[in-house]
Amino acid sequence: MLADVNAFAGLAVVLSAFICTDATTHRTTTAKSNIRSSKNTTTRFNNHVYKGNNSELLSTLLEQLDDTSQCDRVVALSSLHALLGRELNARYSQLLLLARLIAQHPHLHPLQLPSNATLTAEPILRLNSSAPLYTLQLICEPNSEPVWIPTLLYPTVSPTSFLTLRLPPFDLDACAFSECQREKCTWTVHGGTRVHARTCCSNATALCRDRAEQGRGILVLFNAVCALLCVLLIPLVFRERRRHREARGWALMELFLLGAATLYSILLLEWLSPPWPTCCLAVWLRQIGFSTFYGAVVLKIYRNLQEYRVRKAHHVFVKEEDLLKYLLCMLALTTTGLTAWTLGSWSDTALWKGAWPQCAAQPWSLTWHGYELLFLLYGMRLCYKARNSNWLERWQFTVAVCLEAVITLMANLIRYSIRNSGHSDTLMTVTFVQLHLTISVNIVIIIAPKFYFVSSESTRRTQTLSGSSARAHPSLAKLRDNLLNGTIDFAEVPIVDMNPEDIRAELKRVYTQLRMYKLKNIYQDNPHISKRKGGKKSSDKVVRNRRISIPPSSSPKVEYRSTGETL
Repeated sequence: MLADVNAFAGLAVVLSAFICTDATTHRTTTAKSNIRSSKNTTTRFNNHVYKGNNSELLSTLLEQLDDTSQCDRVVALSSLHALLGRELNARYSQLLLLARLIAQHPHLHPLQLPSNATLTAEPILRLNSSAPLYTLQLICEPNSEPVWIPTLLYPTVSPTSFLTLRLPPFDLDACAFSECQREKCTWTVHGGTRVHARTCCSNATALCRDRAEQGRGILVLFNAVCALLCVLLIPLVFRERRRHREARGWALMELFLLGAATLYSILLLEWLSPPWPTCCLAVWLRQIGFSTFYGAVVLKIYRNLQEYRVRKAHHVFVKEEDLLKYLLCMLALTTTGLTAWTLGSWSDTALWKGAWPQCAAQPWSLTWHGYELLFLLYGMRLCYKARNSNWLERWQFTVAVCLEAVITLMANLIRYSIRNSGHSDTLMTVTFVQLHLTISVNIVIIIAPKFYFVSSESTRRTQTLSGSSARAHPSLAKLRDNLLNGTIDFAEVPIVDMNPEDIRAELKRVYTQLRMYKLKNIYQDNPHISKRKGGKKSSDKVVRNRRISIPPSSSPKVEYRSTGETL
């Protein structure tokens, strides 16, 4: 008998030391628990089987946890007992063994217990059976928020002695108990405790969230419509490029819209159910879409800057093929980084088991945010250098880059500040607002003016070149003949009777002809300007290796009619 007592005493001392060490290490910190999936919803603990048939709904437990008005309050529910039992078996199996030993062997009671274990004559909660009870107790400390502490109550063989164990707080995972394993596992914070649970499906209502809480289907549907509109705009942009001779303004616009559709698709991850790794897919969609969308914007700014900052007599002309090569290099660099990140995070359970938008913050996330910010700062630097150019779209692209930098920085700060307490609806709303304050606004300020000018360009060109002959005053024909012949008497021209629009159109046509004559004289016999016709042509090798190229025609083509009028 003495040998048995010594054996039990030695085991108790060893396990007590384990409890003391564990309690000291985790007393002031909240343990981080990963979302664990289970193929079997039946959990065994304390020599009996829990089958998942709980009388309380999850909402009842959450309401109890939200009430933090009364300190030292104890929450004891059968559903909570099951959740705590599963976590305790996974985390503190040796602790449970020690508690059972102390409860079953009275001769171990005089041993010195750790600070988180006490033997009292009255329990904090009345026990109806000899089985242990797992509860949560609200502990209030000065200058700190109330915290729900897991508390274990063990009855002993003595009716006047009860063992109480208090453990460091940890997350509650109800996802393994849900019958809806195809639903996403999300978490919410109640009274400082994070609770993981799945959305209810069909008639299964035990330990699952009410589907009415998920009110974000409209946001996802709206983003799906925006992504579809971007895809439908791509053929229209391609048609406008083929229709107009001056199609340089439409360069990279197809990829611009494709990147926007990719960014809009991030919210569509809400429709994906496990086992899809939505957190990993969200990073891929964000970085590929960002590189495509803002890569096209920054490259157009770069081309404008190269053509504006001319240091030679040659007219600098950046080909669209070069822009495509640069964009492909950017996408290749982004894809390489994403692949390395994916392979390096292969063992990260939180990444692969997490459900978007509640993804765990990782060091690589800061790396991607830094990459985006540096790229946008480079675009802002190019905009600053091209501030004096006469490029009509410079303000549109400058606003696009600056808006993305400011809004994205604010959104990332909001996500970081609520990373441990943010509801999934809140995080999705932040992403939705970020996308539409940047992508939607940038599409409107960049694409909409192009379609507007295209619709009115043909009308303006017709009025300018023809001089609005259908509506012109009869005296304009005589004025035009006198101008061509060099004999004009302004006293004979009835300017008062003319239409101001006709006069404006006629003057514009005259100034256009004067500009053509001026350019012709400049290009004529100028040895510093390369001529495609009659001059020495560059070899194919030089043209192929040249980063910039000269346009096909360096001088305007001027044709003459039989009357001598210049077109």
